Amino acid sequence: MISARLRALAGVTALCVLAACGTSGSSGKITFWHYYAQGIPATAKFTKDLNDVYAKAKPAKPLNAVYVPAEQLTQKVISQAATRQGPDVFVQGGADLLQLAKAGAIADFTAQFDKFTDKAQIPDANVIKKDGKVYGVQGFNNTTALWYNKTILDELGIAPPATMDELNAALEKIGKKYVGIGLAGQGDQDVNAFSFITAYGFDYAKPDAVALENAFKLVGGWAEKGYVPSDAATWTPDVAFQKFTAGGMAFVVGGNWQYGNAKKTASFKYGVVPVPGATSPAKVYQFGDNVHISAFAKDKDAAFNAIAAMFLSKEGELAALEAGSMPVRKDLADTEGMKDPIYSQFNKALEHGVPYLIPGFGTELTQMRKPVAEAWSSVLAGQSSPRDAAATAVAAVQRAAK
Repeated sequence: MISARLRALAGVTALCVLAACGTSGSSGKITFWHYYAQGIPATAKFTKDLNDVYAKAKPAKPLNAVYVPAEQLTQKVISQAATRQGPDVFVQGGADLLQLAKAGAIADFTAQFDKFTDKAQIPDANVIKKDGKVYGVQGFNNTTALWYNKTILDELGIAPPATMDELNAALEKIGKKYVGIGLAGQGDQDVNAFSFITAYGFDYAKPDAVALENAFKLVGGWAEKGYVPSDAATWTPDVAFQKFTAGGMAFVVGGNWQYGNAKKTASFKYGVVPVPGATSPAKVYQFGDNVHISAFAKDKDAAFNAIAAMFLSKEGELAALEAGSMPVRKDLADTEGMKDPIYSQFNKALEHGVPYLIPGFGTELTQMRKPVAEAWSSVLAGQSSPRDAAATAVAAVQRAAK
């Protein structure tokens, strides 16, 4: 997102078709693979800023940025690693960390990180380690919350909801005059569903079918009443947010990384509140794109310098902040941009934040999240009843936990 997350890195340098681009260290360049979709307006400035930040660092090697679709990136990295090749640097959202580690596709760059002048500014929570060795870093924090169209809410006399009952009442009042709420149903991760299922007490450590069913009853009821668009089960989070910024939609679950796009494209007033709680507080994932060095990068020092310039420097993190992601550097915690009311609401949401990844590359929740995400999608599509979807998902979660 997840990355998460900033969704366009077109323009960091001239992009090339993957098949035509070299792999590790080709032509004296640092090859950087990313999955940030191209063409989203707000990221045009961000990508130019990143290019400038990298250039101002006076690197020994130019950057060769290559777009790889998210659903292909991990397998391409692994297949390249099998031939002892690959990009010098790449990003991934975190769900595939264990898979990449088992394939031997990511490098230990402890030595490079330990020499990093600003190492003390990077919180331990944003350094990806196993057995005390550094295998990745996160240059920004992301999470999700409930965006609302203030123009619509003001017109109808609706206050931003603080409880799930208030959100339900707001959707009933909106009816079919506007699209009620955008929810993403596509994908094999539960990022969009997580706040709603935890709001009803669902916990992966002790999966309860009743708690999951109650959450599914809520969103399934919204879908039946037309508050959720009929094709939401096919939406990614990016698609849902693009439809929100186009206007005519009252609410959408979205990330802070989409703030830059809202500023660029929304023609209405908007705001953010944490996803409301119900029987329990609604939890959110705290995540950020993981940046790695390929196990077979020929020049790990130059590769780390690229990471440090783009993702860990003040300039790089401030560029990310302008685009919508929250910096991790300790010396930027009180920067002027973080006083923005939108960011303050995302920080409030993080009061109930939980790590997206389990430290140490342990057994992750990936296989548990997938059946819940599939059940969420089937309920939104009207293909399964809340009870059947919850029972199927919980059984799959329990099997994955063994």
